[in-house]
Amino acid sequence: MTKASLPVVLAFLAFPGATLAATRVASDSNCPSSEMVSLKLVGLLPEEGPGTATVRIHSDGGALRIELATPGEEPHRRAVPVTGDCESRAEMAALLIASWLDAMPVGTLRAPGIPPRQVRLRPRRSVDQDSSDDWEGEPLAFSMRSYLGASVLGLVDGQGAGTGLAIAASMPNLLDEFGLWMDLSLTQPRSIAVGQGTARYWRPTIALAASAEFYRKNLVLRVQAGPALGVLLVHGSGFDPNRSDTVSTWGAQAGLCLVRPWKRDEAWLLLEALLWTQGRNVRSSTPSGTDFVVPFPESELRLSVGFSWEIR
Repeated sequence: MTKASLPVVLAFLAFPGATLAATRVASDSNCPSSEMVSLKLVGLLPEEGPGTATVRIHSDGGALRIELATPGEEPHRRAVPVTGDCESRAEMAALLIASWLDAMPVGTLRAPGIPPRQVRLRPRRSVDQDSSDDWEGEPLAFSMRSYLGASVLGLVDGQGAGTGLAIAASMPNLLDEFGLWMDLSLTQPRSIAVGQGTARYWRPTIALAASAEFYRKNLVLRVQAGPALGVLLVHGSGFDPNRSDTVSTWGAQAGLCLVRPWKRDEAWLLLEALLWTQGRNVRSSTPSGTDFVVPFPESELRLSVGFSWEIR
């Protein structure tokens, strides 16, 4: 421990209740960690500070994304570029938090680019209220943080219920609250009765979606939508002769993803609907000339439970 940090640690030990009562800090990184930021807040936040303020810090290499929520006020969000070691990053975060809480001592040197706190009571929404007022005019943050995950899924369509597996890759904060999501899913084989035989089919699916975060507390709610590509693999059974075929089909998907951050990783629950815009069917002809035509399901409802690991 350096001599410079010793007084801060002693102050933290002397007044831990005041510091922890003023704000609860959570960080998804060790640089800075929540403990380091809490130490830096000692002496900046008074004992009578807001007891239910909550801070979440997202670290992404050269930038910190800081969120502060206090009862009765709009959440504060800020993306600030940072350089230097972990201690300087913790100091930057503490100065920003203190400025939002109006707790900066007189004469304290403020960090460059940090605006004074503007208290705004949470208004009731009206029909003509501009939703852009939810933000404080802060610059958009670009983040390359990426996740790779896996999930089990259940689906319901016109042929009944089924199960499957999927792998997913995402960059949820590529541009501030907006990101990208991609998944590859494979469900168990399904069967359709056609005339005197049965058509057994698989539909591996690739989906690419844009996502947006609308709620960020202990849980994160993301809305996503985009195109989907399915590959139908069909094999006949009980026909004379049996035949196989492969055909692609385009569609669209939209869904809601409820995310629970877990340190640097994420557990999630995804509810999505798929609509296959290109109708596909299977046809069978009998020796007497009778034709049977049965369409494949054109819509699906899926529920997935998965976990994603941060890879960048």
